Amino acid sequence: MSNEIRSILYAADLSDDCEVVLAYAIALANRLGAGLQVLTVIPDEREKSLIEVDSYVPQAQLDKYHDARAVRVKQHIEAQVAAFYAVRADKAPARPITEIAVQEGDDVAALILDEALKESVDLIVIASHGEGILMGLLFGSVVHEVTRKSPVPLLLVPIHGKVEAEAQP
Repeated sequence: MSNEIRSILYAADLSDDCEVVLAYAIALANRLGAGLQVLTVIPDEREKSLIEVDSYVPQAQLDKYHDARAVRVKQHIEAQVAAFYAVRADKAPARPITEIAVQEGDDVAALILDEALKESVDLIVIASHGEGILMGLLFGSVVHEVTRKSPVPLLLVPIHGKVEAEAQP
């Protein structure tokens, strides 16, 4: 394992305060001269929707809906990135983002870790909501799972409410 960080994966969760973590990830990538990949995993609702509406809606329409959902999520992240740069236009920060990806699946942690391995990232940045041990044990925690299984270093960014948006790493 190299100590040099050239590639960072930011696992975005689309929570209310995720812009803070995005700003932190961009600032960190700029400071380190690293590339930044943004990944969001959304629940795969195809099977559930097939059961609930399969007799009412043609399969082609369902597929079109689910594909459009992923596109909307990607556009949301792209808008957050654009807003980040618009607010800082006078400082002209570098633009380290190499890719924005949206994947569908139920095992969020596994998809994050698979992407980290596939892209050979050197660091994973992820938000920590501080839900506590009991909540994590009862309902599971993506952060806990990624922390336990990650083969690469992990940076947890706490977001227990609004944090300073300038995000100085």
